[in-house]
Amino acid sequence: MGLYLAHTAEDGRTQTVLQHLTGTAKQCAAFADTFHAPEQGQLAGSAHDVGKYSDAFQRRLLHDGPKVDHATAGAFECLKLGQLFAAFAVAGHHGGLPDGGGRGDGPDAGTFFGRINRAAQGKLDDYSAWKAELTLPRAPLPDYLQKDKLAGMFFTRMLFSCLVDADYTDTGEFMDGQSRGFGGTMSMEHLWERLQTYISDWFPPEGELNAKRCAILEQCIRQGENQKPGLYTLTVPTGGGKTVASLAFALAQAKAQGMERVVYVIPYTSIIEQTADTFREILGPENVLEHHSGVLFDLDRDGELTPDAERLVRATETWDMPVLVTTAVQFFESLFSNRPSQCRKLHNLAKSIIIFDEAQILPLYYLRPCVWAISQLVEHYGASAVLCTATQPALGPLFREFASELAMEELCPMAAEAWDAFRRVHFRRAGKLTWEELAGQLQAQEQVLCVVNRRKAAQTVFHKLAGEGNFHLSTLMVPAHRKAVLAEIRQRLLDRKPCRVVSTSLIEAGVDVDFPAVYREEAGLD
Repeated sequence: MGLYLAHTAEDGRTQTVLQHLTGTAKQCAAFADTFHAPEQGQLAGSAHDVGKYSDAFQRRLLHDGPKVDHATAGAFECLKLGQLFAAFAVAGHHGGLPDGGGRGDGPDAGTFFGRINRAAQGKLDDYSAWKAELTLPRAPLPDYLQKDKLAGMFFTRMLFSCLVDADYTDTGEFMDGQSRGFGGTMSMEHLWERLQTYISDWFPPEGELNAKRCAILEQCIRQGENQKPGLYTLTVPTGGGKTVASLAFALAQAKAQGMERVVYVIPYTSIIEQTADTFREILGPENVLEHHSGVLFDLDRDGELTPDAERLVRATETWDMPVLVTTAVQFFESLFSNRPSQCRKLHNLAKSIIIFDEAQILPLYYLRPCVWAISQLVEHYGASAVLCTATQPALGPLFREFASELAMEELCPMAAEAWDAFRRVHFRRAGKLTWEELAGQLQAQEQVLCVVNRRKAAQTVFHKLAGEGNFHLSTLMVPAHRKAVLAEIRQRLLDRKPCRVVSTSLIEAGVDVDFPAVYREEAGLD
């Protein structure tokens, strides 16, 4: 029997196929254990690279020969055991989850069943040597997959995620010659203690408004300590402190229920930046990952990633951090992707508390698949989902359609009169104004915000202002610039200096600023 290799390192070290399959299977089983499917993880990890037992692959590895399809072999072996979900995960662990196609697809088709039929007809390179070194385990399936066929699609993605992460991790650790454990992050118990330190000065509260905010916070903490993972709403009026209150619920529940991470899903990067800054202040920057298209990681003098930045970059691949703040686009596109790089992190959503901030902005055209995915995570993967907003969307009927046994519970029920304490604004119609007239009214005030519907209008009004303390905001600004301008605006507001801001609607969805006067151009109901 020859020695079959899976990888070779630049320094001459080698890893056998058996070593790689054993290491990957162990990691994959541990990942899948978070949703009670370790045997499925063991099977997928053990089977994924059995195609590397072929002479053709060994020539590819050692002599830079032509590419070899080694993933189909493992998928075929899984399917012979009746394991369709593991077969799909194995088939896609390099190129992505394949189109299933039909059972009658020809062997030249690129579909899953085309590839399976190619294997069945003996058209793969001989890889039978694996049987001398390995036995594939027989893996039971979770019971719910027998009742809900559609759930199998989601299960396949989660198992695929476990396999891809385990495969990448085992390969990376061999190539690096060391473990890729991130380190430096705290347990949920320690994060809870940091939150307690942060809010300790809030008690006893001063004034009626702060008393109500603290009451909301205490209610969320009680709910977190007593509620099991499930589906929740948190309906708190603007100014009620829902950012810290929702974090308090999440950390309290994570500590009480042994859950592994907190994930914040937010519609706009402008809110993400300020939310992540708040969490870093409370919990420490090493415990918070901000993941969206506008994130810039620190470089050293040579233009290389700093050690802390490298750790965060790697964490964006796996989401293996205690607290994650990301966009709804990143979250849902990953859930429905077929690419290994995007799906690698999905298994880390199991046993997580997922907060959907500004939940009313979930995209209407994709509402059904979004709600279905949330239902799957809560019903079968031990996650909690919290729809957090001041204007709660009517999603109850959709959740009942997809998961009839899930009950949606409000974390902080408030009587209508309790909202009155948070009403700090009165409205007045300014009438129809030209841009010149609007600019004149803004110029007459020391601190004022003006929100218009179009970027061109914002530029027009801004350029009509004179003197110091005038600012313009729009989505055309790069994130770093927008963040710096917002910081300067907040400081001028605190210092009571002139501050006139003309912005598009980007500033409206949760951006934390407090002006004595705001002008808003009429807009549609949304």
